[in-house]
Amino acid sequence: MVGAMLQPRPAPSIPVTPTPVVAASPAPTLQNLSNQFVEVVEKVSPSVVSIDAIQVVAGYQHPFSDPFSTVLRDEVFAEERKIPSVGSGVLVGDEGYILTNHHVIKGVREIRVTLADDRVAPATWVGSDAASDLAVLKVELGALKGLPWGDSDGLKAGEFVLAFGSPFRMRGSVSHGIVSGKGRRDLGIADFENFIQTDAAINPGNSGGPLCNLKGEVVGINTAMLTKTGGSQGIGLAIPSQLARSVYEDIVKSGRVDRAWLGLWVEPVTPELAAQLHLPCRQGVLVQGGYRSGPAGRAGFQAFDVIMELNGNVVQDEREFRKLLAPLPIGKEAEFMVWRQGRGLKLKLKPESRASDSSGRPARGL
Repeated sequence: MVGAMLQPRPAPSIPVTPTPVVAASPAPTLQNLSNQFVEVVEKVSPSVVSIDAIQVVAGYQHPFSDPFSTVLRDEVFAEERKIPSVGSGVLVGDEGYILTNHHVIKGVREIRVTLADDRVAPATWVGSDAASDLAVLKVELGALKGLPWGDSDGLKAGEFVLAFGSPFRMRGSVSHGIVSGKGRRDLGIADFENFIQTDAAINPGNSGGPLCNLKGEVVGINTAMLTKTGGSQGIGLAIPSQLARSVYEDIVKSGRVDRAWLGLWVEPVTPELAAQLHLPCRQGVLVQGGYRSGPAGRAGFQAFDVIMELNGNVVQDEREFRKLLAPLPIGKEAEFMVWRQGRGLKLKLKPESRASDSSGRPARGL
């Protein structure tokens, strides 16, 4: 109709979905954290053992004790002396295998372990690796519950950890702290150093015990402390589980650790050497020499080569090179970036097995 008024059309109704009300998560409390610690301790403690190792030393004495005598006399055997060594260990797997430090059982003749339930049993030595300061023992007590492995590479500074062991013979002890740092090395403790640093109290007797995360997994093996007093000063060191697990599995499998061997010697790159060799930056390790018939010799390595990279990983220094070399699989081709006479080149080789003697000490050379 002409002149009719246009009426506004009603707006379409839009269905409104109510926003669900989500209950806020309870704020963390000290009690909640305490309860979590308790759960970890209850899970881990049954798998931690105390180790009493007896080193027997033959004694010698002169048949006469006259300090002014000039007559040469033969020494005679005296009564043997027994020197105790106390440490800790952790059950790994369900077959009675115990992982501990090499320095806890080095040179001992008798080893006895005490379990968390107070059972005492003799332990047999399975194998040691002095280069990483790890050793494996075994007890014959039927099925024993071992702890699971954790990922030490995934640890972050500030993360809570708990250290277990028998400091000063106080069995069943536990301390807590955080991861203070990672990759600690150049401390002169072992050949392969890549320690986790923690402020969890580690004291004499803790050596060989587990460092665990809040899941109750083994992320490290307590090994040493830096101290000026003989007691804990908040700087404890643990071997990362990634290295400990590899060493453990090798020893259980063959009684020793077969590391990759290249057949060469290296030395640090000093500022003077870097300048003389016209290195683009100061890094890597200098090849001193090696075996012509070894893997490196056959691959074409020469004296005064500087190894800059290994399988794409930058070699900062000798410690870093040893760290990268340790997990190399035997018989699998590895690629090296080498600096020679002012230019870079790639060399490839297949590492061979480097045998260890009964003490676990690696053969000479890398």
